[in-house]
Amino acid sequence: MNCYEGCWKHEREALLALNAQFDNKPSNWVDNTDCCKWERVHCNTTTWKVKKLDLSYVMYNGRPAWYINYSHFTLFEDLNSLILLGNSIAGCIQPEGLRFSNLEVIDFTFNSLNNTQSIISCLDGLSSLKSLSLRSNEINDTSLQGLENLSELEVLDLGGNNLNGNTLRKSLQAFSSIRELYLTGVQFKGTVVAADFSDMANLELLVMDLSSNIENEFFKSIGLLASLQDLSLYACGINGSLPEADWYKLKKLRNLDLSMNEIEGPLPSTFCNMTSLKKLLLSNNKFIGNLGFNIASLTSLEYLDYGSNQFEVPISFTPFANHSNIKFIYGEGNKIILDSHNIPQTWVPKFQLQELILSSTTNATSLPLPNFLLYQYNLTSLDFTSGKLEGEFPNWLLENNTNIVNLILKDCSFKGTFNLPSHPLLSIKIIDVSSNAIIGQIPSKNISSIFPNLHYLNMSYNDIHGSIPHDFGQMNFLDTLDLSNNHLFGEIPKNMSSAMSLSLLRLSNNNIGGTMFPLPRNLTMLFLDGNSYFGSIPSSSFNSSMLKELDLSNNHFVGKLPSCWNKSLTCLEALYMSNNHFEGSIPLEIANMECLEHLDLSQNKLNGIVPSFQSSSMSAIHLGNNMLHGLPKTIFKGSTSIQMLDLSYNLITSGIEDMIQDLNNTGVNILLLKSNHFIGKIPKELCQLTSITILDLSHNNFSGPIPSCLGKMPFENAYPEGLQILLGGGEFLRFVNEKANFTTKKSSYAYTGSILSYMSGIDLSFNKLNGNIPWGIGNLTKIRALNLSYNDLSGKIPDTFSNLVQIESLDLSFNNLSGSIPSRLNELSSLEVFSVADNNLSGAIPEMKGQFLTFDKSSYEGNPLLCGTPLPKLCNASIVFVPNGSYNDLDNDNLVDMHVFWSMVLLYRIG
Repeated sequence: MNCYEGCWKHEREALLALNAQFDNKPSNWVDNTDCCKWERVHCNTTTWKVKKLDLSYVMYNGRPAWYINYSHFTLFEDLNSLILLGNSIAGCIQPEGLRFSNLEVIDFTFNSLNNTQSIISCLDGLSSLKSLSLRSNEINDTSLQGLENLSELEVLDLGGNNLNGNTLRKSLQAFSSIRELYLTGVQFKGTVVAADFSDMANLELLVMDLSSNIENEFFKSIGLLASLQDLSLYACGINGSLPEADWYKLKKLRNLDLSMNEIEGPLPSTFCNMTSLKKLLLSNNKFIGNLGFNIASLTSLEYLDYGSNQFEVPISFTPFANHSNIKFIYGEGNKIILDSHNIPQTWVPKFQLQELILSSTTNATSLPLPNFLLYQYNLTSLDFTSGKLEGEFPNWLLENNTNIVNLILKDCSFKGTFNLPSHPLLSIKIIDVSSNAIIGQIPSKNISSIFPNLHYLNMSYNDIHGSIPHDFGQMNFLDTLDLSNNHLFGEIPKNMSSAMSLSLLRLSNNNIGGTMFPLPRNLTMLFLDGNSYFGSIPSSSFNSSMLKELDLSNNHFVGKLPSCWNKSLTCLEALYMSNNHFEGSIPLEIANMECLEHLDLSQNKLNGIVPSFQSSSMSAIHLGNNMLHGLPKTIFKGSTSIQMLDLSYNLITSGIEDMIQDLNNTGVNILLLKSNHFIGKIPKELCQLTSITILDLSHNNFSGPIPSCLGKMPFENAYPEGLQILLGGGEFLRFVNEKANFTTKKSSYAYTGSILSYMSGIDLSFNKLNGNIPWGIGNLTKIRALNLSYNDLSGKIPDTFSNLVQIESLDLSFNNLSGSIPSRLNELSSLEVFSVADNNLSGAIPEMKGQFLTFDKSSYEGNPLLCGTPLPKLCNASIVFVPNGSYNDLDNDNLVDMHVFWSMVLLYRIG
């Protein structure tokens, strides 16, 4: 035989000739080797001739368009499939008389075919073609000419082209042999209806998407597609209710995908007649109604996904009583209900499920666990999150289903104890039984041998007591262990460090004590907050070079912070150690850990100066509620990513000019310096921090005027979901919601998430600021809180404050302001708290309307010359006529020279 090790010599040489023209050459196309074993080459196992060639992306992306020569493939007599994806092909050179009698599949996806001539040049002579992909070229309507000659064509993919739907409708009429049609990304003009495809008598699969301009009008002629077996209208932008239509005529339909649309209302009643359906996807719509009526007759179903709708599903699952084929049910995000009438809970199902996902909501206070689960033995995934299922914890689920992989019974109402099954479960990887009422102790023996391959165990938010089993240290694949919010006590097992796969450990809000243990070398998170651990933390305890997050907050740790963590925790990204008893200074090594982005050392007893963060990549720094007393000359350097800086409640005594200068290029959003001993003027450079949304300089010793440029800052939040710090990369990529404490409406609030994005404010209260309030402050139209109280400010309240249209809290009390309250302040419709108490204001209080109807006299007290509701002093107007030339004041003590005054004077007498 004229072949070499199975590969024909002339075909191998032809392949090598092709390879010489490629930009991206396959690595193992080497002479004198078996070409049937080369990558991208598939041979007929009988004749050993090349059957399929995958030449995807063998030419550089972006190279000039070129023409492929078919003569290079004439030697491949058995060639059945040719894949030419992504090669910038603009057309084909077709030698006269050349025919490919065996070629059935050709793929021109992601090329540059764009006109009639280029299409015909590539398809002429391919009369045996059965599958053609022209996806994502530059084809327009006229380019479809010539396709009608492909009389054997069964599969056609025209997706991602610039095709006009009206012309395409006419062209499709010539393809009576088509079984599969893909039109994703095709821009139809006008509404598409099912009748447009009625001439394609053999059509079995139709796939469209949002670009197809499909409305519910499409379905009114759905009965004309009687040969259809598969219909995918995934993410087509369909809205409104599905019409009744002729769904019952789709006798052959096996797979229907209507997911990711905006379809609302109940399923049509005729839906239940599609008795051949095997796979039904309805997820991510707005369907309503009881699912049972429509599903009960679809007894051929094997796969059902109705997740993220508003269906009501009876907890008994009796609509599936006659189903014997169903294996996969995904119903998350719907509502589980009690059956409307008494139905026996003891019916025996005909099916054996593999996956049942019912994380849903319910209005019932509790629901019975469906008894059909007693008869399930093949479950691999079970999720009843938020199901409010009553009774004892169903330990029999683990006993019966030996192949289970995921068991999620989170936020149910189970009571009793969690027991281990009598035999090992080799497949199980995830167990989440958090947020129940489980009592007793964690099984202390054999848990590592019963769950030898467990990756994730979450038993948080229960009533579990006792100690942490030493056996956890033997679980070699355990990645996540969450035992937080229980009643655990005792010590952390010394052998926990042997659990080498552990990446997240949560033990917060327990009563754990004892000594610290060496952390696993690749631990990525540690949560010990809310425990009762006393004692210092030896630096040797934290020797994990892969540690990414460390949270020791809300404990009773004491001692000094170690200075060697920058060497042992080289990958640490977030360090949370708030609310402990740490003392001493903050080591410079911690402040400049290379990967550290989030630092929280607040609520401790740390002293000394704030460290310099010149070499760090910090995004958020929380050092509040300590005893720090100074700032370095340079706290930041150059452009950094700092977004949050909290130094509040310390003892810092200095000016802030240098720090504000360092922050100039940082893009800081939140700056909290409250309750220190800062002195000097508020520097004008503060106005260059244009990303600030919350500024708190209150309870300090700042003096001088308020910088007028403050009114030119936007104070507009650019983060609709709240300030989030992005940590990690790859599989550890995650967002951490930032938090900030800020006082507004006379109360202190902790803002986080979307609530933090809502808040913007300035607090300069309790300082020694003087001078007039800059009129430009009234330009801060996005601000929601402004507190200038307890200063020495004088002059008038700016009329421009009526422009603060989003303000909710305005406090100007305890100053030396004079003049009248601007009358248009009563137009501020969002104002909830308002105070001008203890100033020198005079005249009438603005008309009591809108929000001003809600303010009592405490908002105005301490201004003797103010009058009007709600104060007891009323404003009475009287007209006094005085002779020209002799004007006395009200006490007749002095003659007043009023040569230019009117002869009629309006006086207000305060009663």
